[in-house]
Amino acid sequence: MYYETFFELSDQGKLAGILHLPPPSMRPCPIVIYCPGKNGERYEVHRLAVKFARQLAELGIAFLRFDYYGMGLSDGEYHEMTTSTKVSNIKKAFQYIRLQPEILPDEVAYLGFSDGARIALMAALETGVDRIALWSPLFYEFAGNHPNNKPPRFWRHPIYPRMMVMPWAGLWVGMNFYYDLKTINIEQKINAYQGESLIVYGDDDPLIAEEFVHLKTEACHLYRGDDAHQVYKVAGAGHLFTSRALEDRLMGYTADWLCKKFALRTNEG
Repeated sequence: MYYETFFELSDQGKLAGILHLPPPSMRPCPIVIYCPGKNGERYEVHRLAVKFARQLAELGIAFLRFDYYGMGLSDGEYHEMTTSTKVSNIKKAFQYIRLQPEILPDEVAYLGFSDGARIALMAALETGVDRIALWSPLFYEFAGNHPNNKPPRFWRHPIYPRMMVMPWAGLWVGMNFYYDLKTINIEQKINAYQGESLIVYGDDDPLIAEEFVHLKTEACHLYRGDDAHQVYKVAGAGHLFTSRALEDRLMGYTADWLCKKFALRTNEG
């Protein structure tokens, strides 16, 4: 059995989402805060975040999933989104859950999907969280890095003419997104993270293959594959794990890792 509660918090505007809780007998409990990718929302593709939240709640782990500012039920417009605004949103969520009596305030993990990995990593560094689980992680933003020195083409937003935007996946990405991204040294952020991590990715993911051109995994401690930095490569999986069998493996690896890490911390405490 699990319990689901609608919640709102404020950062730039209203942020809306769902808090999943295990039964009262399993509280207070650890929690996972979900960090979607670039155009991800609180439910995720094929409702993956919903399914995983309910699975974790049955295991005694709470799950917080919400829409970033400019997405879904939350206030704002997508062109107002930057990496920094997303990190700020996650930090507000972190502050929110630490005030909830059902939650163990020091038993927190971030889960980042796709380039939500960058958000989870940066939020972890800024909040002191030392557990991050990453699905199909994309730390680099290739368009943001202007490959071949060809910057993206912008024009005026059709509704907000003072905003310079470019179309992407049916949305309008603002110029500030790229300005903000240029200020982030992602290699430095990766090297600065000293907590525990889990990475799960598919061997049939062209985005991961492109990521590996930039990220030298043999020198990256997050890809070390030891007890502190576990790595699973799922055969036949693409970026989104779009089959029941593949998502079961993804969620299984992650749930096992979270249970182990939270249990270790509980036993030590």
